[in-house]
Amino acid sequence: MSEAGLVQRTIWILRAVASRPDGMGLSEVARASGIPKATCYRVLSVLEQERWLLLDSHTKRYRVSLGLLSVVGGLLDTDGAYAGMRQILTELAEQTQETAGLDVLLTPHVMVVAQVPGPRLIGQAMRPVPRTQPVWRTATGKALLSHMGRAEVLRDFAEDFAADPPEGATTLDAFLDGLVPAREQGYAYAFDELEKGAASVAAIVPVRHSAPYGVWIGGPTFRITQERIPELAEAVRAAARSLEEILNISGVVFRH
Repeated sequence: MSEAGLVQRTIWILRAVASRPDGMGLSEVARASGIPKATCYRVLSVLEQERWLLLDSHTKRYRVSLGLLSVVGGLLDTDGAYAGMRQILTELAEQTQETAGLDVLLTPHVMVVAQVPGPRLIGQAMRPVPRTQPVWRTATGKALLSHMGRAEVLRDFAEDFAADPPEGATTLDAFLDGLVPAREQGYAYAFDELEKGAASVAAIVPVRHSAPYGVWIGGPTFRITQERIPELAEAVRAAARSLEEILNISGVVFRH
């Protein structure tokens, strides 16, 4: 198959999956796109690896991911899921006066798929989106890990932890023990971990009994202080509830 032919078939497959908010199984994708099942499987596997599509491990159905929507979001209808998500992030940024964003777990990292600059971000360049960040050093990563089963974390993250452990952490088990308060309180925070002088607060966005997303606000430590954490955490958790609702309604949901 020529490169042009492969690209065309990939587009047909993406178009087929995007037409069904509830997702499509492999056989359905093959029928809808008119492409042989074996070829569909190979293309779908690559799209899943790149997080443009996500495969629900229970239903075995593929869905469009926010990773893909973050690339084409500006072309979507203003009433679409991506526009709704951006509006929630914009309101969170205005309320907290800090930059707000949405991440997805991309083992063994977290990927920022959307962000809205805070009103106080003057004369500073925003980091590009999408981008990946260390799961250990972000509030989002901590929030997401705190809601995963310990056995799953040990299986999927032990190698990365051993290669690049967070500062002050002795073992992965000890690190996970430190995340128990985050699970109980419903939010996590990070100070001087991703970079010196930076802080963030995050909460998970539970969707269909899974926790694939995390919403966050971030800014300098002289504004995001320990004293402000409860106030900021409440705003972030409220945004998480709004995002949960819109993602469930839109069908743009998936397991990590």
